[in-house]
Amino acid sequence: MKLLICYDGSDKADAALDKSIMLFAHLKPEIILVTVVEEPLDASSNVEDSFEQLRKDREAELRNAALKITEHGLEADAILAIGDPRKMLVEAVRKRVPDILVITSRPPKGGVRFGNVTVSVSDYLLHHIDICPVLVMH
Repeated sequence: MKLLICYDGSDKADAALDKSIMLFAHLKPEIILVTVVEEPLDASSNVEDSFEQLRKDREAELRNAALKITEHGLEADAILAIGDPRKMLVEAVRKRVPDILVITSRPPKGGVRFGNVTVSVSDYLLHHIDICPVLVMH
């Protein structure tokens, strides 16, 4: 069994990881953690420095989460992608073909705008992933 967990280092993502381990550990799944860092829209050195710090922080969070998984005797793989979270997560699902995709959901703070509609990353994934079940944890 292969689980792909969208992981952003937030408290919700940590809770989803813990719950996933609790629910699926007996099946000995391979757990794939995916986090995405959005590219800066501005090329100023200030923005580049912030981007680089965020990338380093996410990388450290992924390492810690992968360690938590291996401490439970499970296999862990971690992917840090750069780009649009929606597209990068869909691509990760298509490339890795998990048995279950685990995402968290929270009210969008701005989300992604399509016309006058704001769509969260989790909502986007629900509508664009059709090769595996999507488990949404609140």
